[in-house]
Amino acid sequence: MSTPFELAFKYMPTPAFIVESSSGKLVSYNHNFEVLFENFNATPSNTWESLCADATSVEDWHKLNTEIQNGSIERCESLIRVGNKLVTMQLELQHLGESVLACVYNTDHMDFSAAENTLLKFALTESSAGLWIWETESDLVSCSKSIAMLLGIPQEKTPQSTAEWHAIVHPDDVKRLGDLVDEHVAHNQDYYEVEYRIQKSDKSYLWVKERGRTYSKKVDGSIKKVIGFVVDISHQKALEEHLRNQATFDELTGLLTRGAALTHFKKQLGLAKRQYTPLTMAKIHLDANDRLSTLSMEARNIAIQTSARHIYKKIREADVLARVEGDKLLLLLPNTSVKEAKKLLNHIINPTEDEKTVLLEGNSDPMDFCIGIATFPEDGETIDELALSANQAVEDGQAKSKQIVVN
Repeated sequence: MSTPFELAFKYMPTPAFIVESSSGKLVSYNHNFEVLFENFNATPSNTWESLCADATSVEDWHKLNTEIQNGSIERCESLIRVGNKLVTMQLELQHLGESVLACVYNTDHMDFSAAENTLLKFALTESSAGLWIWETESDLVSCSKSIAMLLGIPQEKTPQSTAEWHAIVHPDDVKRLGDLVDEHVAHNQDYYEVEYRIQKSDKSYLWVKERGRTYSKKVDGSIKKVIGFVVDISHQKALEEHLRNQATFDELTGLLTRGAALTHFKKQLGLAKRQYTPLTMAKIHLDANDRLSTLSMEARNIAIQTSARHIYKKIREADVLARVEGDKLLLLLPNTSVKEAKKLLNHIINPTEDEKTVLLEGNSDPMDFCIGIATFPEDGETIDELALSANQAVEDGQAKSKQIVVN
């Protein structure tokens, strides 16, 4: 190191030392690292294997160095020999070519006040967030006061092991949570995210989002500690459920959704049964030639929007049109015979020149349309039966390269 960098390293506030990559020898350490040892009337060892109680030979250093070089380990936790004592230290490791820079953090007395203020400030910006630390070897779980508040229990009653945590997770969610965390540890992943339900002291469940991140590893590369937080997302989940139940219109096309259309379909079928009037259903495949799959997502969405607008303008006020799949629409034609339905649908697949220009500008081509027709009661006496019949007609049309097929 040049003189300016030597001085910067020597007086940096974080204890640090430098290890030679090829040999595992300590080639330098700064003032604050030296002070750690002076407090115990000791001096730092001159090799990694003599400094680190987890290492037994120089081969252990070579293995660790390889993991540092390929980016598998950036932070590890190790027992460092300080005189006749062993001190647990957090080491942040940075590959510098022919050497490795290790910055040292003593974690023997790590507590949540420090963690909440310095490690995961982002996790605690919301009052509904709770912080936890999990030590994989001992299976010790430590929870912050915010988790206790979230669950409505004293802090000393918070879960202290994986089993205790899983005991308050909803039975339908516990396996999924356990499998995800096991996979995180087994594959030495950096982080994970999962949503599940957890039980409060009053026996009610709240939805939480859990984000876990590997905080430290052992010198062999396996995960030592995972740190993370849970956030109460119950209000978000309640809103999602409400929107699902109330959803009426498809966001992309503005047409009715399948669920909303079903109510109208059943009503029209009931009228047809009572009044002995004809009822025709048409399944419209907007991409029978599989052309849209070659477009970008944005272009594909524009094509579906354009096609839906074109078809909606062609139908009558009493007709019911819904988007039931990504590129498929379902059209119900009340009081309409097959002959009348074919006439209306022919106007859809044979647009005027002006209409065709608009369609092509919107990435849509009426030649891609394939329509299957089913009628009540010949092809089915329920909405599901009619839909299946219309779908079969579409498949027949695709196979025979025909745009309109009557089942």
